[in-house]
Amino acid sequence: MIKYFIRGVNEINEYGPFDFLSNLLTGLAWGVIAYLAYRMYRKNPGQQVGWKAFLVLLFGISSFSITWTMANTIIRIAVLPLGVWVLYFVLKRKEGRWERYRKFAWLGFGANYIFLLSILVASSIGHFVYPSNHVATFVSDVKEASILSIHPTGNAKVSLNVKALNSELQTLKQSQIFDESWYEDTFYQEKARYERFPYLLMDVKPKWGSGVRSTIYVEEDGKGLLIQTPTEYLYFRSTQSFVKGSDAR
Repeated sequence: MIKYFIRGVNEINEYGPFDFLSNLLTGLAWGVIAYLAYRMYRKNPGQQVGWKAFLVLLFGISSFSITWTMANTIIRIAVLPLGVWVLYFVLKRKEGRWERYRKFAWLGFGANYIFLLSILVASSIGHFVYPSNHVATFVSDVKEASILSIHPTGNAKVSLNVKALNSELQTLKQSQIFDESWYEDTFYQEKARYERFPYLLMDVKPKWGSGVRSTIYVEEDGKGLLIQTPTEYLYFRSTQSFVKGSDAR
C-alpha cells in the first residue's frame, strides 16, 4: 500500500510542484465542513434531502471577497454572502424550504473562513518547513539538471558541473542582487547588451512538497543563482563555480 502511495505522489510531481501543506490543510478543511454538515443533517434527517443540502452548502460558498497578498500568500476574506442571498430568494418561493436549508447555506458561507484558516496555518508552517532563504527549497534534486545559454553574451559551449552544484546547495548564501558594479554595467556602460545572468538552469526539482514554481538563472561566472518566483527575486552566491567553461572571476 505504501509503495503505491509513494508511486502516486511521484507521478503527481512529474506534472508539477506538489504543495503538500496546502493540499493537506485544504483536505482537513473539507473534512471539518463535511463533519459539521453531517451533524446538522443528523439532527433532523427527515426534513432535508441529503443531496439538496449538499448543493445548498456548495452554492453558499459563493461570496464577494476582499483579496490581498500577505507574506507571499494570497488571502481572501469573504465579506458579502452572495450565495446565501441568492438561495434565500430562490428557496423562499416555497413555504418552509428556506427554513429547512438555511443552516447549510450559512455553513457554506462560513466555509470561506475555514478555508482562510487553513491557508494561514499552511503558510505559517510553510515558512519554517520550506524557508525561502534556503536555496535547497527551490533546487533540491539536480540529477538531471542542465544549463542553457539564453543571451548572446553567454557561452553556448558551457556545461553544468552537477557534482559541484550538488555539493554547494547546502552552503550557498543569500545575497543582495543589486550592487554598484552591476548598476553601472547595466545602465551606464555602453557595453553591448550586458547581461549578468545569461544562463538558465534546467530540469531541477524543488524540495518535495514545497509547491514552489520558479525560474532559475545562472550568473555569468557560474557562481550565482537568481531565482525568480511569482512574487519575488532571490539571489544566492557560491564560493566556487559550478559551470564548466565559464570565465570565473
